[in-house]
Amino acid sequence: MDLPRRSVIICATPRTGSTLLCALLGSSACAGRPESWYRRQDRTRYAREWGVPTEPSGKPDLKSYLQAAIRVGTSPNGVFGMRLMADTLPELLGEFSAAPGRAVQAMEQAFGPCSFVYLYRIDDVAQAASRLKAEQSQSWHINGAVLPLEPGPVAYDASLIDEYRAEAAEGNATWCRWFKAEKIKPYRTDYETLSIDPPGRVRELLCEVGLPVPQDVELSFSNQRMANLESAAWAVRYRDERGICTNVNT
Repeated sequence: MDLPRRSVIICATPRTGSTLLCALLGSSACAGRPESWYRRQDRTRYAREWGVPTEPSGKPDLKSYLQAAIRVGTSPNGVFGMRLMADTLPELLGEFSAAPGRAVQAMEQAFGPCSFVYLYRIDDVAQAASRLKAEQSQSWHINGAVLPLEPGPVAYDASLIDEYRAEAAEGNATWCRWFKAEKIKPYRTDYETLSIDPPGRVRELLCEVGLPVPQDVELSFSNQRMANLESAAWAVRYRDERGICTNVNT
């Protein structure tokens, strides 16, 4: 199997702008076509669409799936792109039989030399409020994916915001522990900076990664910002109830 020339791996947690980042990287034509190729909930669908043969257990053949993911996720310059959420990491490493401290080597045997981009959100309250609304309505993106014809009802729930904040914190801790254990120095960007000027920040990021985008290439995305007055009001209410400072820039 031919390996990609190199790979760009987005390391994130839910509601950090990863779909926006994937779209912009994909539009660059030089940073792969990143999607959540190894997300458990999507793999059966991807395998069916790609015609991947199945094992006797009914699961997609691992080697064939890897080859298909690389084929679909690689841009014309030979760079593969992928998004990984923190909860997907252990399963992926188990699939590659990656020993502790040797995960990067295992991933590079599959994907070639890897650059890791750590995407996180400073304002974890806004992140959790966004996830609460997405989970309840099952509307995760606007124009970035197919939406339900009639999004479900939404309602403020402080206990669920607590839960989603805790999950985001654990996800970020998972990434930081893994980076330290594997001696990885990821390229970092936060949602708040990315959202100010998405194309501009991604151009900067790709220069940092060593994949500069020609000035005549337009970085584009169809995703629209989902935050609105309702989710902002939930965040304000939650901070007030929990006694949390509103300054998220420190």
